[in-house]
Amino acid sequence: MSAVIPFQIVIGGKDSAAYRLHASGLGRSVESLLDLPDLSADSDLLGAALGRSLFPPAVRRLLLDVAQRADQNGARVQVQLRVVVPELATLPWEWISLGGGGAWRPAVRDDYTLMRVARGARPRPTLTLTAPVRLLIACAPSASADSAAALGHALASKVRAGTLVVDLLRDADPIALRNALDDETYHALHIVAADAAGMGSAAYLSFGRSLDAPGLSNLLATYNDLRLLTISADQGSEIGAITSIAAAVHERLGLATITLADLDHTQSATFCRPCYDALIAGNPVDLAVTDGRVALDNAGGLWGAPRLWAVPGAERLFVVVPGPTSIPVPRRPSPERVSAPVGQPIRSHQGGEGLIRTPNQPLFRVGATPWGSDPNRWGRQLRIAALVIACLVLILMISQVLPSGQGAEELPLPSPSPSLPILTPSPLPSPAP
Repeated sequence: MSAVIPFQIVIGGKDSAAYRLHASGLGRSVESLLDLPDLSADSDLLGAALGRSLFPPAVRRLLLDVAQRADQNGARVQVQLRVVVPELATLPWEWISLGGGGAWRPAVRDDYTLMRVARGARPRPTLTLTAPVRLLIACAPSASADSAAALGHALASKVRAGTLVVDLLRDADPIALRNALDDETYHALHIVAADAAGMGSAAYLSFGRSLDAPGLSNLLATYNDLRLLTISADQGSEIGAITSIAAAVHERLGLATITLADLDHTQSATFCRPCYDALIAGNPVDLAVTDGRVALDNAGGLWGAPRLWAVPGAERLFVVVPGPTSIPVPRRPSPERVSAPVGQPIRSHQGGEGLIRTPNQPLFRVGATPWGSDPNRWGRQLRIAALVIACLVLILMISQVLPSGQGAEELPLPSPSPSLPILTPSPLPSPAP
């Protein structure tokens, strides 16, 4: 795998004249002012204009020197963008061009990658695992089902090859998602929200209920095998809200995070297929995202729409060693956890093998209440009830054979009942939203 030569761009605070721009690479640095264009243009046109403002002559010369050094050393260029100013973080920087000489786009140099970085993000180490990689798609109750269907068919070849398992959680909310992650080990999570709104700390996803960045971060913090979070939403959602949440979750957890705002279901699937293929093959996530951009560009799609946050030096998420070619049986739940049975695989219209395994209902813990009460409470109550019933039956049987004070004749023992009634708990009420 080729070495990486980073080219760092930091958009800093605003002084009396304009926002400050700092670029560095090869031990050199350049300072400049950022002259922003008209921000009312469409994303692709705005991106090209942002590129011209982001690469003034001095910055562009440094980038070309970095690119030349990379070519001489058989390395690749990685553009690391850090936007300190919140009001500029939601702009479509991924559409940037070099300015003055023809556009820089993945279809031209697919080893020039671009990812957003955060100063405080701590990397998660590369995860070595036995195939298959496990992906959970969690769809909000009112989100379009077309997204999961298109993604499932796009990933069918990897599922059939046994290198990927895809599970679908329908009508998901934060509690159902938490319990699904408790019951299985997943390496990647793809959230399909119904909507996204708000800005900055007020941004939230419509995911069965409102889910903000701190809530999503707290939900995912304990799952140590998780390496990738992808967030998409139905079209019309606010791109700035999704961007704000993704950036905050990445900074808190160090998870590699991708957003697919502005892409319809078909374009999301077009992007995800080569991106996930590359990740399963062990390629770094920035190259995997660039593969997805190339596929979008070749299909005439919005190649600048996907956004990636990753930690420099930790771009390789997985090392996958060969494993069974068939879909493994899910691990048994712990004794204090009961889960719904897994439904039959969905069949593709081509008649192939199962593409997405979908639970019949959200997974749950017996006796659980939102965000954790005692999961053993119902089990103890059932055992106590069974013990009381057994004692009553025993007392009744003994009372029928004890002699009375009048010397009554001995009563014959009653015939044993062919079977005792089975005590089955009634279904638990769903947690209050």
